[in-house]
Amino acid sequence: MKPSIDAGKLRDTLQVLELKESPAGTWAWQNVRNARGQVELSTKSSLFSSVGIGARGAEIILRRQPLTLHNALLWGKQHLFLTSILPEGRLHLRVQAALVELSECQADMDEGGGAKFPGILAEKYLKWEQPVPYSTNAITYVLVTPKAIQLQRGGLVGVDGTNYEVQLAHVLDPWKNEYEIMRREDL
Repeated sequence: MKPSIDAGKLRDTLQVLELKESPAGTWAWQNVRNARGQVELSTKSSLFSSVGIGARGAEIILRRQPLTLHNALLWGKQHLFLTSILPEGRLHLRVQAALVELSECQADMDEGGGAKFPGILAEKYLKWEQPVPYSTNAITYVLVTPKAIQLQRGGLVGVDGTNYEVQLAHVLDPWKNEYEIMRREDL
């Protein structure tokens, strides 16, 4: 038998977020309700992306409520990207999350600009090339987006004011999409 959760430890104020489109073409995380929980930071990384480097992890205990991996949590000013939700006893949920920074993104920059949406930029790797007579960096990241966001391979996506080419799309996850994006920069 698992020990019961002490309700007095649910002291952290959280906002349960849902991605909504308003106005047309602009997506944003919006508060749908407040919740009380217990947030414990981890020293381990949370692998929220299957092709990118993870972020600092957190474990949250909440009272049972409607919650899926389509949601996110806001803890103070910290965005929590949900990676796992499991029942904990009869009355609570144990939620695993990654502490991430949101980026302001815009799709289809090569076509004059499309949908605006929040994304999460994750480190992938850095390539260095030496074509004659100068050096360039091929900067590659992973952009994790909510499932509602669809980007075109070969198109451009703006991330925090910088355009990147969408190279690969990983769209089989039912909760999110992941795009490998790249730009070249002269050294």
